[in-house]
Amino acid sequence: MATTDHPAAAAHSGASPGQSTGSPPRLWFVDNLRILLTALVVLHHTAIIYSGLPLWYYTEQPTSGAVGLGLLVFLQIDQAWFMGAFFLLSGYFAPGSYDRKGPRAFLRDRLIRLGIPLLVFYFVLNPILGLASYQGGSPLDTYLNTIGTGPLWFVLALLVFDGTYAAWRLATRRRVPRGRDPRSPAFPAVIGFVLVLALATYALRIVIPQGFWVPVVDFPTSAYLPQYVSFFILGTVAYRRGWFHATTARMGWAGLAMAVGATVVFLPLALAGGADAWLGHGTASSLFFALWDSTFAVGVVLALLTLFRSRLNAQGRLRRYLSGHAFTVYVIHAFVVTAAGYALGALALPTLAKFAIAAVVALPACFALAGPIRRLPGVRRVL
Repeated sequence: MATTDHPAAAAHSGASPGQSTGSPPRLWFVDNLRILLTALVVLHHTAIIYSGLPLWYYTEQPTSGAVGLGLLVFLQIDQAWFMGAFFLLSGYFAPGSYDRKGPRAFLRDRLIRLGIPLLVFYFVLNPILGLASYQGGSPLDTYLNTIGTGPLWFVLALLVFDGTYAAWRLATRRRVPRGRDPRSPAFPAVIGFVLVLALATYALRIVIPQGFWVPVVDFPTSAYLPQYVSFFILGTVAYRRGWFHATTARMGWAGLAMAVGATVVFLPLALAGGADAWLGHGTASSLFFALWDSTFAVGVVLALLTLFRSRLNAQGRLRRYLSGHAFTVYVIHAFVVTAAGYALGALALPTLAKFAIAAVVALPACFALAGPIRRLPGVRRVL
């Protein structure tokens, strides 16, 4: 994960806007932000195990209603922004990679780095994870029912987005993107983006409410597709305009104010409509919820980009290891998290204690295992 072309957002910045040659500077703060996002993925799926939601390979009902509710709140807040942030970072590094490699090498690299892990997980690893729930019957039917992307739906989406970006570049190849001096995005443009995103999300959730599983697509969170697509596109624009380098502290504080303000104003209005009204179906509550998660996502990302660039723009040996193995952790974490859940399943402990133990064990274990796995013959070329 130490190259610019890594699928989960690259470690290098690529050439600065308008620059096509020379060695690109390193964006250490992006590396460090990826570490945070990867850790949140591991914790997110650990929380699902103990939330009572039947959305993981192993789950338990919470022993406390308050703890169960707390985990659900954590999951919803996470879901509102962190995968969108992954797509933003991935989109940011797509133009530089395409510029350096050209369409053929760009697509070949994506097929290797994204396609191979996806195929292996889809046809081999996901069925293995599903073996514990085997209840007899035809092995072939069981296998066909357990193949799937699992948490690597992100990799599938990114493969589609990168392929679409390459097709767009080929279709517009006579238009040479112009470099420009890095400037912070204008605040009215940020607000306009949030409003358009919120309306698009609200409209989609009329037909695809939250929690609705779309057949074939295999995305667990299809209700967030407007965020994923727009954040990837926004990342490609941010690269050309140098926004990661130019976002000001003032904009970071504005982002934090947006996230807090949306939580104080829009979230209570969304939840006031009832237990399920905020999920979609065109209700007023779902409109307020779309306004909340769209504003919250943009605000948190602005705040974190600014914070990490100003405070966490360096790496020592530990952070280099963590960022270099982050994508491998993304691919293997389902096994580690699920194993931790099964291991703790026999213990008569409160849910909060189990979640804490599983998190403390699984998160470092994922990163510890990533190193030896990447040293296996041929694996480093892919992971």
